[in-house]
Amino acid sequence: MKIQNFTYSSLPIRVHFGQGTFSKLPELLNQSNKAFIIASSRLQNRINELSSSLGSERVFHFDEVIQHVPSYLVDKALNEQQIQKTDVLVAIGGGSAIGLAKAMALQLKQPIIAIPSTYSGSEMTNIWGISKDGVKTTGRDASVLPKAVIYDPDLTKNMPKELAVKSAFNALAHLMEAAYAPDTNPITYNNSLLGINKIIEALDLLKTSDEITAEANDLLLFGAFLGGKGLGEVSMSLHHKTAHTLGGSFGMDHASVHTVIQPYVFAYQWDSLEHSLQRDFQKAYNQEFPPLKVQSLIRELGAPFSLKEIGFEENNMEEAAEIMLSKPYANPKPLEKEGLIQMLNQAYSGILHS
Repeated sequence: MKIQNFTYSSLPIRVHFGQGTFSKLPELLNQSNKAFIIASSRLQNRINELSSSLGSERVFHFDEVIQHVPSYLVDKALNEQQIQKTDVLVAIGGGSAIGLAKAMALQLKQPIIAIPSTYSGSEMTNIWGISKDGVKTTGRDASVLPKAVIYDPDLTKNMPKELAVKSAFNALAHLMEAAYAPDTNPITYNNSLLGINKIIEALDLLKTSDEITAEANDLLLFGAFLGGKGLGEVSMSLHHKTAHTLGGSFGMDHASVHTVIQPYVFAYQWDSLEHSLQRDFQKAYNQEFPPLKVQSLIRELGAPFSLKEIGFEENNMEEAAEIMLSKPYANPKPLEKEGLIQMLNQAYSGILHS
């Protein structure tokens, strides 16, 4: 990437990265009277630790977490918050937990502390999303940006390998799109290439292991941090529009969709990317045609590689393409209905055309 005129905005988030950093949470909540903790019941031990440290009267645990943040759940959580009179939101978990905290902060204007237990990346952004009546609405607002993020490898090390792999591809999608974003800049661009390199290295390690090794976990968490950072700094394009369409409008699993569609969206974009970016992608992915590397890793790691596998119905392709075209957005390659349907057809069948 040539270093020319550019605009760069870095979001004001304090990041705590490393083993045992979860222990910083009580200190971060020192000035709070009572915290609204959003976390699924599988993280009950962590909530118990926090209650012991702060006192149970200073902690309220809300354990309902649903993908794509349905509006009725937001209303329920806001009602509970009014009863509990909490003054800070703490999200522990993946993108769904963090997304609910953001949806609440959009109305409450209360600070968020995010502690990811997957590689989702949402914790580093000012992007919110709420689903209602089969439509997912997203936006950007400074009030939903977490004031602090804790990346503790202890929270991701015990993820089932299947979930970890799909979550890692989610992070990889953020990095891919941040690198070719129309408003990218040298800082986000080079951070994205570094993140891609680390995640690819980690995924290659996982091909020979039945569980997440400490080395792979650290690499994936660092890559996810850079992916989330890029997601918050520049705009996303076709990959994310496709993922939000299939997830929000057709109720499909978020991480699975991000995984399945990635090589096909990447291949769709490839010929429209500048040669210098193609070369940088080739180096970062260690592959002459990077979409093929992505698809190969998906297959070798046992993740779903076709929309058919994850329950998408073939007769919904035209509707999906129309939704993807309904609100214009910048993309490296011009978006046309026929081309999008061809891309979805490849993703449905699991056959990648270079």
